[in-house]
Amino acid sequence: MTDNSNDSRAPRDMREGRGPRAPRSPRNGHDTGDSRARKPLREVVCEIDRDILRLLLRRNNLLERMRGDKPRLDSAEEKNIRESWEAAVSRISRDARLSGHFFSLMQEVEFQPRPASARNDGDENGENGGSAMQEPPRTAFNLAPPSKHVRLRMPAPLACRATRAWLMLAASTGQPLHIAPCLMNDPIVDCVKMLNQAGASLTREDEGVSARPAAPLGAADKVIHTGDSAWNFFMLLGHYLGRPSRAKFTGDSSLKLADFSAVRHFLPALGARLVHVVPKSDGLPARLECSGILPDSIKLPADVPAELAEGILLAAPGYERAITLDLSSHPDHRLIVARVLPILRAAGADVQTEGAKVRVNPGPLSLPAKPEAGMEPELALFLLALPLALGGEAHLGGQWPALPAAEAGWDLLKQLGLDLRYEAGKEGGEVCASAAAPLKQYAKGDLPAGFPAVWAPLPLALAACAALRGDKATLPTLPSGTDRTTVESFLSAVGLELDENSHLCKKEQSGPKTGWNAPDPVWAMALALAACASPHQKLGNPGIMTGLFPPFWALYNTLPEPAIRRAAAPEAPAAAPRRRIITGAVAVPPELKDEDDY
Repeated sequence: MTDNSNDSRAPRDMREGRGPRAPRSPRNGHDTGDSRARKPLREVVCEIDRDILRLLLRRNNLLERMRGDKPRLDSAEEKNIRESWEAAVSRISRDARLSGHFFSLMQEVEFQPRPASARNDGDENGENGGSAMQEPPRTAFNLAPPSKHVRLRMPAPLACRATRAWLMLAASTGQPLHIAPCLMNDPIVDCVKMLNQAGASLTREDEGVSARPAAPLGAADKVIHTGDSAWNFFMLLGHYLGRPSRAKFTGDSSLKLADFSAVRHFLPALGARLVHVVPKSDGLPARLECSGILPDSIKLPADVPAELAEGILLAAPGYERAITLDLSSHPDHRLIVARVLPILRAAGADVQTEGAKVRVNPGPLSLPAKPEAGMEPELALFLLALPLALGGEAHLGGQWPALPAAEAGWDLLKQLGLDLRYEAGKEGGEVCASAAAPLKQYAKGDLPAGFPAVWAPLPLALAACAALRGDKATLPTLPSGTDRTTVESFLSAVGLELDENSHLCKKEQSGPKTGWNAPDPVWAMALALAACASPHQKLGNPGIMTGLFPPFWALYNTLPEPAIRRAAAPEAPAAAPRRRIITGAVAVPPELKDEDDY
């Protein structure tokens, strides 16, 4: 006989004896006032994301304790942590990005300093205290330029890549030069440190860099830090390729996450080998071994970065044999030639071109004491766009660079109604831009041919200016490669959204505006342009401008007529003469008695 004492299918008379069953409440609890109602899955995911951020912050605090006074974590400690992470990831995922890129990002990510109350209440494990979550949000950088016509006049800083190319030539030849005005941004500072670490003699000044006479740069077997710019790495890589050498290159977070697999596959054709130090990684750190035996001619594959070809061409005059680089298969062959050949010819290099083939013969170079270079187009275009955002005029002293991207940017500003012209003078050229009134309509669909994707924030910001003023604005057709997620995030930050016809429309803002973190300096300048039409935009990471032009905010905060140079600091008052008391008393020390026992 079956025992049904615990079975819901018990005999009817037993079930009737239990009394009436209470009504069943709805599963989701939305139809009643049940306090145990389930949260929407969206809110649960958002809470999990906040928990992840708290854990990352706690992890960062613990790493700071492990580092102590050192700038970096001990390599053995980092190796142990990485191996533990990779082992844990392998149990749940096969995605190499989770085991490699995500770990590198966790190691390099920077957090804002904690409020004082959070530091006092933090526990011994590096966690934030309970009051940390109750702190008011940290204020972001407020962008609120006055709505007046701009009057900007300044010498434009020289192009960042051209500056570093001249410094590389000065280091490789040991010849002196001085180049100014420079951007003095992170890539240039990292380049100076990198070349000095390799054996050069470069010094930084207020607005320029000088190279002192020194022995030509060799190919030392050492660990060299290249900073966070791939261009620095490729310049030094090209220098080492022409010599029997070996070295180890390290870099910051961007180069750790970079993909140099195409470079690794191409280098054996040049008698070299690149070995990544971190397993399953395609970025830095990496070891380089070179035989110094280069072919007479080499064809550059389409997937190899253009910067590698530029680094090889810059170093080619110092090779033992001539080399021909065939760029016909590379999509950026025009850009490579436009960037490097004018510099090589100005330095006296023997360069021959035949179609897309460039041949460089070895020979001594003769560097000018003060090289000439075009202005930085990435910065100049945004400064010249200020009259479109505010009205007024802007004058930049210097030469306009003869680059395809710079010409496309020039054409865009002219098509939007900016009066743009170049005037040559005895003391150098000057670019003049003027607009009678701020831009009120943006109905342009297609951008000029050759407009790069990295400059897409410029037309987007100008279209946002027109839309924020309540006028007609259509989202332009952005270049291929533009990150659509960043575009949507930018539009949301400035208070805009897209309708079904790609028109920019204002949206309702709920709650206080939070700071927006720009992914790079170009996006930060785009937000600065949008603030000209709608002040009080919030930028969470203004320090990102050190990657392009550190004095940008000093210039921006003094609009409409910026003061380019800082006022000289007042001289400290001379110290009052100290009173000296002269006396005839003489101190006589007591005599020491001789002692037998010591």
